[in-house]
Amino acid sequence: MIGAISCSAHEFAASLCGIYSRCNSGQTAVMWRTFDVGAVVESLLDDARVVAGSAGMTRPVSGAKLAPTPDHFRRAGANDLVVTTAETILAIDEKWEHLISRLEGAHVAAVAVRLTASEPLPSGLIDAADRLAIPFITFPPTIELADVASAVLNALLDAQGQRLERVLDIHQRFNSIVLAGGGEKEIATTLYSLLGCAVAILGPAGRPTLVVPSDAADDIDLVTVPAARQPILAGAHDYGEIVALTGGGELDKDRRLALQRASLALAVRMAQATAATAVHERFASRSLEELIAGTAGEIVDVVERAATFGWDLTRPRAVLLASVDPWTDPEHLETSLGTIAFASRATLGKDAIIWTRSTSVAALIAPDSSDPAERRRIADRLREELDQRVTLVTVSIGVGRCVDDPLQLRRSYVEAGRSVDVGRWAKGRHVTEVYDELGLERLLASTPTDDLAEFVEQAIGQLVDHDRAHDTDLVETLGMWLETHNMAEAARRLHVHYNTLKNRLDRIESIIGPVLTDSARSLECSVAVYVYRHYDGPWTATT
Repeated sequence: MIGAISCSAHEFAASLCGIYSRCNSGQTAVMWRTFDVGAVVESLLDDARVVAGSAGMTRPVSGAKLAPTPDHFRRAGANDLVVTTAETILAIDEKWEHLISRLEGAHVAAVAVRLTASEPLPSGLIDAADRLAIPFITFPPTIELADVASAVLNALLDAQGQRLERVLDIHQRFNSIVLAGGGEKEIATTLYSLLGCAVAILGPAGRPTLVVPSDAADDIDLVTVPAARQPILAGAHDYGEIVALTGGGELDKDRRLALQRASLALAVRMAQATAATAVHERFASRSLEELIAGTAGEIVDVVERAATFGWDLTRPRAVLLASVDPWTDPEHLETSLGTIAFASRATLGKDAIIWTRSTSVAALIAPDSSDPAERRRIADRLREELDQRVTLVTVSIGVGRCVDDPLQLRRSYVEAGRSVDVGRWAKGRHVTEVYDELGLERLLASTPTDDLAEFVEQAIGQLVDHDRAHDTDLVETLGMWLETHNMAEAARRLHVHYNTLKNRLDRIESIIGPVLTDSARSLECSVAVYVYRHYDGPWTATT
């Protein structure tokens, strides 16, 4: 009976308010971190008993709700541990199933009840609490209400303290690693010890960079396997993610916090490494620009500086340029240059010295020989890689000749740039040229287009006009003879009779003058036919 309770609801509220000095009756004493009911129960008095809902010990608690009256009890909210009396519960005019369902719907954490001296909690209430896993914690009537309230508060504070100790330990572990300059391995190993399960670090492309233990991910697709995942982010930079191989299980709050702290520590280390690399690359790029500009200084200074970067300039080297073709959308340029640099490092090998410029990526390559065919093979491998990776822009590649002296790299750089320019002039965009193989183009590319047009017009312009007017192939016939200087061979290649070819050559000389017996005139016509065949331009006045 209710009359046997030793204090009123008003006295109960007053006793609690004496402890929670900042809370009025019915208010919640809010804790700044959430923990579970089990952590609170572990810190309660020995006389406290969980009489129902033991399956709900993991329900989160964020504060204590004082409920001296049925009305206060009805206002309990999410994550509240409701402190009340049996008198208050028995005064609620509601079926027990409905009452417990309402507590479940409000996500109440648990209920702490000081019992009466005469009767236990109703069995219907206990059964309903067991079904919905809402813990009911009872205190004997011999304990003063103030002691019940104090015990609950102390338990909350103790659980809070334990939680803070665990949080502080997690923070300190990862902070110590970062401050000591530790890297991925130390962070992943610490996380492994905290989680008790294998840990993998994946790069932005989804490839594993580290797994602890090292054999834990054998024959496992780390991208799709059920696991707890945490992205590694530093501002707008995505460095990948940490994967905890939990077997599909959920991490509790402490382990989730450890995963988050590990992610933050990795992001800090990776951001620091990125910044340091950027500074290093800027200094390296400046040194390389001075080298190819011919302003690097004496050979002793060049070699000494190269050694600080780990560069071997004692080997013969050539300059390779992978240049973005104009005109390119500025929004695509930076991304494309990054992709070109990545592809260059993946293709050109560890001996190549690579840096990024405003519209190109440059490399000092170290071919096995000075044979231009070797540099052609290197350039073609890079071309194949770029064609697979670069989609937003087109890229032209030029390679200069090998030089033995680092101070001569300026010449090779000029030749690489010249190769790109000549290739674009002759063929348009997306070209791959090696300077040694350019041949006649090296001269033609330096000649203004108007001069070339005038030269072609003077040399074979009349033949071009005749072919267009009469639908003949005299220019092609002349070109074949100039290639072979053999009547029979030229006729065979043109698939015409020997006499037909002879008649055509006679007709050609009647139009443009002697060619077959004049070596200087033959050379002039050979160049004119070459330009006419290979390059677009206003070669005649009627074009």
